[in-house]
Amino acid sequence: MLCHKCDKPARGVCKFCGRGVCEDHNSKMPIILSVYVGEHHTPKTIVVADVLWCGTCKPQPEPIPMPEIY
Repeated sequence: MLCHKCDKPARGVCKFCGRGVCEDHNSKMPIILSVYVGEHHTPKTIVVADVLWCGTCKPQPEPIPMPEIY
């Protein structure tokens, strides 16, 4: 796989979109893996920091309703 920006060999893939990225063009961003209700009905999340991100795709900051999947 090649980097989507420069065609060098990719060192990994973007966690959000799957594009290949080389060591010169990678960025990092946190990702929420799960949301659940904890003690006392408090919402909690499991977050992984510093996942590989291509810097090109734009993960949405808000959830997107998808009623058609029901």
